[in-house]
Amino acid sequence: MLEVSESKLMQYVIHHVSDTPVLGDEAFSQPEVMLEAAFTQLAFSKIDFEQQYEFFHESDIGLNEVFTYVNSIFDTESSFLEQSKNIATHLQSVSNHPNIKSGELFIGLFDNCLWQSEVKKAIAIVKIDEKEMFLDVKNEQNKMTVDGVDGINVKKINNVAVIVDMGPDAMPAVFMRTRRKEDVVYWQERFLKIKVADEHYHNTNLALTEVRKIISKEENFTNTEKLNLLNKTLDYFKNEEEFQVDDYIETVYIGAEPEQKEIIINSVKPYETVISESAIEKAEKSYRRKIKLDDNIEIQVNVRDIKQIDDLIKVGFDEATNRKFYKIYFDEEK
Repeated sequence: MLEVSESKLMQYVIHHVSDTPVLGDEAFSQPEVMLEAAFTQLAFSKIDFEQQYEFFHESDIGLNEVFTYVNSIFDTESSFLEQSKNIATHLQSVSNHPNIKSGELFIGLFDNCLWQSEVKKAIAIVKIDEKEMFLDVKNEQNKMTVDGVDGINVKKINNVAVIVDMGPDAMPAVFMRTRRKEDVVYWQERFLKIKVADEHYHNTNLALTEVRKIISKEENFTNTEKLNLLNKTLDYFKNEEEFQVDDYIETVYIGAEPEQKEIIINSVKPYETVISESAIEKAEKSYRRKIKLDDNIEIQVNVRDIKQIDDLIKVGFDEATNRKFYKIYFDEEK
């Protein structure tokens, strides 16, 4: 996993990608602290550094444009500005669909990124499609002034690629994020031309995500029954070497209706795979064992055994108020 908390922004440039692109003519270095922090957040926030990709090409990897340009930067940092223009020009060439907006392209070269305790360099490529209006409030000589500023929200999700230099004899590690699902085709397949590096991790992650969605949306199950299915799902993936959807249904969905089985099979059959332990570790963080009540109340349940849950939590209905209620048993407050 890539650690960027101590990273340093060595060089950066901003281009404008549109029908009439404007390419920056200067690469900047050593930004002041607040600006560097903003660029770092713009480049690295909300990226899944556990989902790794790699460059590819059908005939010759040297014909993959972004792979060639970033490797040139890693080999010769003085080529940063020239190669950043090549990256911007290539992005423009694959952005000819009317739904792809023009916008700013930030490219930054970062040093002191940690990969398994080894110091690495990384290049971040960020396409910003939208700007926002911000209020610039100033107090000058005890007089307050307010101006509207058209700017970039560094916390907002953009199309991002982070490429890590793994050394002269290894392929760069690539991580990416898209702003919208429909951006995947042009950003991942046309611009970057990358593929999943670990198919087992990728498919295990997708399978766990899909079955969680199915369980959460099942209207015929109570919340405690959903908790039980989530726990049994995690146990299945931890105990098995391969994910086979028919075996999963027989193990977890005991006595499932044919319609339920069909929904699960149609949703997760494509993700049958050798199970990845790292994907399970990630899923456990998102498999929140909570019972949500209306909009403002959640009950956190850390008990894994459904029998214990049934003993501790009772569901009832109050006819006087025409509302449901939960009765919770405990020995002491902590």
